[in-house]
Amino acid sequence: MSHAQAAHYRRRADHLRTLAHQMRNTPSMTLQAHTTVDTWQGPRAQECTQNLATAQRAVHLAIDDLGDRAWRFDRHADDLEASAIRADQQRERDAQEAADRERAAAGSPSPPSSRV
Repeated sequence: MSHAQAAHYRRRADHLRTLAHQMRNTPSMTLQAHTTVDTWQGPRAQECTQNLATAQRAVHLAIDDLGDRAWRFDRHADDLEASAIRADQQRERDAQEAADRERAAAGSPSPPSSRV
């Protein structure tokens, strides 16, 4: 897991939030303001108004889903970032320990030979 993968998930989350914002603010989400009795009356008008309300509810659900997915992507990015940091720290510790062992081996006398 890398920092680049975490950044990718964060970009995706930002894109989803932008898309949700655009959907929320599209002119079609305010059409109900024009569905008054002054505009149109009768059974067809009521059916159209109901269809509009149904479509807008679907859009609101999609907006909520995008927000949820963006939140999950951010949490996944947090997890990836934390894992990458832990891996980086472990590599640093391992490298330091290897360097310490090399220094200790260079500074100590060779082990006695077992030849007779």
